[in-house]
Amino acid sequence: MSKPALPSTTFDPVRLDALAALDLLDTPPEAEFDDVAHLAALVCNTPVALVSLVAGDRQWFKARVSFPACQTDLNASVCVHALAAPDLLIIPDLTADPRTRDNPLVTGEPSIRFYAGAPLRSPDGHVLGSLCVIDHKPRARGLTTAQADGLRRLSRQITTVLRERQLNRDMRAARDALRISEERLTFAFAAAGGLGWWDWDIRADRLYAGEQFARMFGVDPAEAAKGAPLSAFIDGIHPDDRGWVGERIQLALEKGGEFSEEYRLRHGDGTISWVHARGRCFHDADGRASRFPGVVLDVTAHRDAVAARLISEARLRTVMEAVPVGILLAEAPSGRILMGNRRLADFLGHDTLYAPSSNAYGSFVAFHGDGRPVEGHEYPLAQITSGACKRASLEVQYQRPDGTRRWIAIAGEAIEDEQGATMGAVVAVSDIEVRKAAEAHQDILNRELSHRLKNTLTMVQSIASQTLRNASSLDAARDALAARLIVLGKAHDILLDGQTDSARVDRVVQEAVNLHDDTGQRFRVTGPDLLIGPSAALSLGLMLHELATNAQKYGALSAPGGRVSIEWTVQGEGADAVFQFDWQEQDGPPVTPPTRKGFGSRLIQRGLAGGGVSLRYRSLGVHCTLRAPLAELRIDVQPLALP
Repeated sequence: MSKPALPSTTFDPVRLDALAALDLLDTPPEAEFDDVAHLAALVCNTPVALVSLVAGDRQWFKARVSFPACQTDLNASVCVHALAAPDLLIIPDLTADPRTRDNPLVTGEPSIRFYAGAPLRSPDGHVLGSLCVIDHKPRARGLTTAQADGLRRLSRQITTVLRERQLNRDMRAARDALRISEERLTFAFAAAGGLGWWDWDIRADRLYAGEQFARMFGVDPAEAAKGAPLSAFIDGIHPDDRGWVGERIQLALEKGGEFSEEYRLRHGDGTISWVHARGRCFHDADGRASRFPGVVLDVTAHRDAVAARLISEARLRTVMEAVPVGILLAEAPSGRILMGNRRLADFLGHDTLYAPSSNAYGSFVAFHGDGRPVEGHEYPLAQITSGACKRASLEVQYQRPDGTRRWIAIAGEAIEDEQGATMGAVVAVSDIEVRKAAEAHQDILNRELSHRLKNTLTMVQSIASQTLRNASSLDAARDALAARLIVLGKAHDILLDGQTDSARVDRVVQEAVNLHDDTGQRFRVTGPDLLIGPSAALSLGLMLHELATNAQKYGALSAPGGRVSIEWTVQGEGADAVFQFDWQEQDGPPVTPPTRKGFGSRLIQRGLAGGGVSLRYRSLGVHCTLRAPLAELRIDVQPLALP
């Protein structure tokens, strides 16, 4: 006699994948499943009860009552036939059913005769096996209505346990993804708050919840533990979200689908937080909504981090596009390029991610001045990310993909962690083709061009070096570098827009403070029309940025009504004329002298060429006065040298 065919769903790869994803097979006994098996035996008045999972080659019992084996082959499985059953599978006499009469467990020990099984479904709805009860005697009448209903409910309880496991695993996966994303451009994703759970008895309108969930929604944890009406928790949802969240809950009640939404909570102190809630509504055999369990996670910190990261990346890209040199950021030790600006791509003639991560500049083609090819390990990026040095520079004749060659200057600086280990590199690339061409024709013009280009590289390298030297992470380095490069780019824009080799003081001031003026009325700026040289303009712009940054953190700009008065004057005439610049904060919090000096403080105290600085911490706010000979400010005597 041929063996009865197994249901087609037995070897369904989607079903088997769903079973494997739960990581239940061959795990130790657990109270949740054992309790359900014992309750099933009691409810149905049978000596045997099993929580059976049907794999592709066997059936394995997660829990068993009065059954000797922990697993059987599929040819000895009755539960395999429950995979295709729309509801309970009840076989009153196993010896009379063609599917089971030749089953080894029927024809031999333990000589089972009666079987009733309720399908066990995964959180995604796949039938994984059954919760079954077995008797050694036939039962012509099968189960009573109450016993059948009880068996269904117990099988749903197991599904709820599986769902909660899956939800917990999803939350862990989210945290893992957040940790991985911290290795990239912007911010540390740290999940705030804890995981809360709920279980809503829909018919009784009693929502049972853990302490974390209750506190999130402003409900007494003791009341939540005993069960409170759904309305008590709905009141904790932000009024603007309450309507559509209620509609989504109602939709889940009607269709029994999954509920997975992010929305806001409004707390008693007026603060707002974001949560991600995930649950599923379950219906009974009559199609009526019965239970709605789920979990909720506070995702406020995650959302804030993502928003801040996007803003920071946008700001950094804007800054990188504004500076007059090509800039790229790379990670160490791989040398993989994380970000590059458009100017760099223009110089090289191809996308900045052209270099393979395994050999930083290995695919680039360039030549030394004597015609020798540049080896991959010679490039500053390769030297720094490999750990050979902390800073490097190189001038090469770069060959673009179309075969043309251009001279570029490359200068790089290591980005270090708190222990001094190299985490990455910042590299500045400048097109020096004009300078190189001028060297062959006019030595005087060559020196002038060299002076200008090296000034630019010196400024970028110096700012990058001082900013990144003590950076604790790539994220912190990007923020600080972005802010300072904005000021540098604005100052260069002023110089490039002018008709002379100088800049107007009022434009330098306005461009520097506009970045910090959130209301448009924070600064009062007065002073005569005055032109100063490039180095003085860059120095003044950077000093103003540091003063404004400190004011935002600790001074007048940290208070809603705080203001800053900026005034410059020229005292004296002719060769004795002195430029005086005053920064006065007011209506801010009390200020005190800093306990240590960072890059910004040293830059401010460096002052302008040939002048002095007076920095006073008055009760009304910080007062900074810069004085310098006017004649020294109107010429570009040397590159900007940062402390």
